[in-house]
Amino acid sequence: MGRHRKRQRRHRRRARIALVAAGLLIPLTGGAVVFAATDDSGTTAAQAPRTSDGAVRRAYTHGSSHPRSTAGASSSPTPVRTPAGSAAPSPPAGPRIGFAPYADVLSWPPPDLSKTHAKAYTMGFVSAGGGCSAAWGGLSAVDAAFAVHRIKDVPGKVILSFGGPHGTELAQSCESVDALVKQYRKAMDATDPAGLDFYLTDGTLSDTLSVQRRVQALARIQRDDLPLSITLPLHRSGLSATALSALRSAVAGGVRVSVVNLVPADGAGQSITASATAAHGQLTRLYHLGDAQTWQRMGVTPIIGVAGVDAQFRPADAGQLFAWATDHALGRLSMWTVTRDNPCTADTSVSRDTCSGLDEDAGVFTKIFEGF
Repeated sequence: MGRHRKRQRRHRRRARIALVAAGLLIPLTGGAVVFAATDDSGTTAAQAPRTSDGAVRRAYTHGSSHPRSTAGASSSPTPVRTPAGSAAPSPPAGPRIGFAPYADVLSWPPPDLSKTHAKAYTMGFVSAGGGCSAAWGGLSAVDAAFAVHRIKDVPGKVILSFGGPHGTELAQSCESVDALVKQYRKAMDATDPAGLDFYLTDGTLSDTLSVQRRVQALARIQRDDLPLSITLPLHRSGLSATALSALRSAVAGGVRVSVVNLVPADGAGQSITASATAAHGQLTRLYHLGDAQTWQRMGVTPIIGVAGVDAQFRPADAGQLFAWATDHALGRLSMWTVTRDNPCTADTSVSRDTCSGLDEDAGVFTKIFEGF
């Protein structure tokens, strides 16, 4: 009888050891054990991550890679629903796109960049002021104390942008390459940028002499190994013939363009992505790259809010553009401009780029493009 009880105890001990090894029993202090709860995927609660209050979180893979709290819930995952009437869809999970919104150094009041979480900001615009002289907006010297102070206060890397939609690009005012290089370097010395951007309009691109001067100057400036982007107008059919010609000149002159940034003239999310797709085909042929490499060399900069008559870019458009950019692994997303990412009040005006003209929460576009 005693031998029989000993054999039973040995069998129970072996079975318990096997269950612990399989993860179905959890040993506690003092030799006690408890059964390990499992979800429908076979993951034990002991293996699942825990929140700070001890509640178990299980990461389900039913359409989402984001963990969802299941404390006190059944094992079947509950789908996340978008509230009815929501203006912007939730951004998708995926690789983080480089976000570098534009900000105007001459904006008043100065933009509060501490509210954004971007790692880089495109600060503009340095253009020609009084001939071959680098100036912010063509008005204030590029090394003016207030401008240098604003650049130093930027909470991230600074991409220095030349040209702009309203100024005269320096290559159109400087008559020699040497003089142009001197002004570019003066602006770089005053701002110590992490990258350079050249915002070229259709009018600037049609000046073929300035295009050649700019290419020769940039070939010399790039000895500093700064990343360089060229920002171009995006039309419904893609890039214009003059824009493609300017890019070919850059290739022929040995200028390394890291990002071709596209600024849509108007349109909502779907029309912008269609135009950018057309530009992708043009750039693939120009650079002789594969599809993925070309997408990585592209950026898109929409004008957020009310851009003109029947031209509105809303948060829903931003969500659509962000999802598309993530799917294609675009090299950059931006927007014009940080100060427009606010609703208008009696003291602000969409025509002065101080608000969006939309009845939306402040910072909504920034949050979407940052992937929050």
